[in-house]
Amino acid sequence: MSNQVSIRSYEPADIRDVVALLNRCLIADPITSETFARRVLLDINYSPRGTLVASIDSKIVGFALGMVRRFQLEDSAPDFDRSWLTLFAVDEPFRRQGVGTKLVAGLEDYFKSCGCKSTIISGYSPNYFVPGIDPVAYPGAVEFFSKMGFADVNRPLSMDSDLVKLRTPDWVPAKEQGLIDAGVTFEPYRPDLIQPLLDFMKVEFPGDWQRFVRDAMTRITTGEFHPTHVWIAHVKGNVLGFAMHDNGCRFGPFGVAASERGRGLGVVLLLKILHTMKAKGLHNAWFLWTSDTAARIYDVGGFTESRRFAYMKKGL
Repeated sequence: MSNQVSIRSYEPADIRDVVALLNRCLIADPITSETFARRVLLDINYSPRGTLVASIDSKIVGFALGMVRRFQLEDSAPDFDRSWLTLFAVDEPFRRQGVGTKLVAGLEDYFKSCGCKSTIISGYSPNYFVPGIDPVAYPGAVEFFSKMGFADVNRPLSMDSDLVKLRTPDWVPAKEQGLIDAGVTFEPYRPDLIQPLLDFMKVEFPGDWQRFVRDAMTRITTGEFHPTHVWIAHVKGNVLGFAMHDNGCRFGPFGVAASERGRGLGVVLLLKILHTMKAKGLHNAWFLWTSDTAARIYDVGGFTESRRFAYMKKGL
């Protein structure tokens, strides 16, 4: 059967069959054609050469998406020697017949031709789908990629909070008042904080988070978002931290200046956003990616682990 497998680049007419394949295989992570178009085809770094389709007798039975950066991510260190495998699926009846192996080999040929020295599952910005492989949802996937030479680097987790049960711990108001007495202001977005927040992001969080913050502030100015979608901690306009949520239940990004951590700023900002979300009628908050160390701060917001991922890497 493996000798009948044809590997080719994705073509525009494939979208319906590819999305159907992904939804059959990635049962924990369904997508729509619109999501595929926005996060794959319209990605600034997209290339058909890194978007491979496997077919047998003209039937699409496998798909793999590999990304190589053509444009540097905003203010981040150059990483043009890296590549990312962000979507991968082989129809159940055609597994263990060499389809997946050929797809991986085809992507690696593309990555090497671009001068890449390593490839990662997954972690690609700006349009990653999940942080890696969910071994619970996709048994055998970690084993397959291990056999292909990928090593397990770490295990990031996703978290969810039931906002119906959200309560502010008794010690938090005193902590917030102490910070206020020390000169810290906590408030929602306002126009004169645009540049201070952007300057803060450039120094403290170079990279993709700047895009999220800029987009949120743009949506506030057009009336799509309320100013409380973004909360800011500052001292006379000098931004120390921020937290935000999207137009649904997704929380984040969220961060505090490295020099200010440990003072309780993050806890206050976290609860400001979560109570804002609850006041808007949202019952849940969630985010896709954090580490075990960073997860500790989310306890105060009632977050618990919902999924775990294998973040894997391979040298080329």
